Amino acid sequence: MDNMEQFRHADSVLSGSKPAGVAGQLPKVKTPTAFIKGPIPLDWITRATSIPRRNAMVVGLVLFYLAGLKKERTGLVLTVKRCKPFGLARKSVQRGLADLEKSGLIRVSRLAGQSPRVDIISA
Repeated sequence: MDNMEQFRHADSVLSGSKPAGVAGQLPKVKTPTAFIKGPIPLDWITRATSIPRRNAMVVGLVLFYLAGLKKERTGLVLTVKRCKPFGLARKSVQRGLADLEKSGLIRVSRLAGQSPRVDIISA
């Protein structure tokens, strides 16, 4: 019976298939990377990019990133900490929100002492 095991292994080597559990095979590992989940309506993007200040579009991308994390586009809490990796300071975020709101792309609720809550309006 031991000889039969030898032949099985030899057959798999000849056919090119590898037996299960062969040393040297590494398991596939997914490395998590951050991304902005879409779809982002093209009309929304074109309206946001037509705003003269670049901050508005960057703030919009941060909002869509947060929407992807939350899996909805309403009640997004926009904190300064979330905006820092995108190169946005507090005043830049405020101006970007104001520009997007003026363009009708978002709705903002502001309460004293709290971060703004934002709803993305579909174009």
